[in-house]
Amino acid sequence: MSMHMRDSHRLFLQSFMSRGLLDAKEVRQLFKTVCLKFNEPTSDKEEDRKLQLLEFVRTINVNIRPFHMEIKKGVSEDEGVSYYCLVCTNESAITRLASDYTQSELEFFKKLVDQIVDNEGEIGSTSAVNIVDKLDKNMKKMSRQDAQVLLQKLESAKWILIHKGTGQVSLSTRCLLELEQYILDVYGAEDENLKCNMCNKLCIKGQSCDSCQTKLHLHCASRFFHNKDNPKCPNKNCGSPWPHQVPKKGPSGDTQSSQVPVASSSTEIIYNRKRKAPRS
Repeated sequence: MSMHMRDSHRLFLQSFMSRGLLDAKEVRQLFKTVCLKFNEPTSDKEEDRKLQLLEFVRTINVNIRPFHMEIKKGVSEDEGVSYYCLVCTNESAITRLASDYTQSELEFFKKLVDQIVDNEGEIGSTSAVNIVDKLDKNMKKMSRQDAQVLLQKLESAKWILIHKGTGQVSLSTRCLLELEQYILDVYGAEDENLKCNMCNKLCIKGQSCDSCQTKLHLHCASRFFHNKDNPKCPNKNCGSPWPHQVPKKGPSGDTQSSQVPVASSSTEIIYNRKRKAPRS
């Protein structure tokens, strides 16, 4: 099959270049739109259309790879919804942020990522703002108001999520896709359980076995433990009872879970893995 891009591929790619991140529903609609525009046939069968879309994206990736770009697919750790993102592959997203943010803002973002990774995938908005107290003294000082403005800027650029109601701050799907190698390089040596046991993808927010620390995304745990009365750790060398409530899918298909263990001897929520000492 030809790997040359047609006008339909170019229009599809242009949409990604302007929007950056699209969910699976938007991608399917975009694929349908460009095919209709250029009179390219698509199958009536859903499974066949999925294969056509897969091949369509693969053709684009073959052609943009020399330019160090790729359309990557990932799954939201919060919702279990699939997303596609146009990412740069030749340099860290952290490095590329230097052109859009000041040195102090970049340092703030790095420390924000530190805290989110260290705290099971999310931190409170107050803790996020207080990061200004941990910035290098030799850098330009940031006020708490500056931090709040920066957090809104990062959210608008789809690097982070600020959850309505709770104010909790977590890394967005785009951020996880773009920063995957950076996070694995920085934290992988001290935390061997940064990948989901099921899909082998980066996993910041999830559930872990108390015995062996095997980790699962919420959506992967929901699928793996579906209809299992006595869920056990998927690690073949462990098999301990799974200590968490199995995440359930809501009406919209989103994964719902409080991540609170079924039984606990403490009145305090037990997090999914032992916390590391805060980074300086």
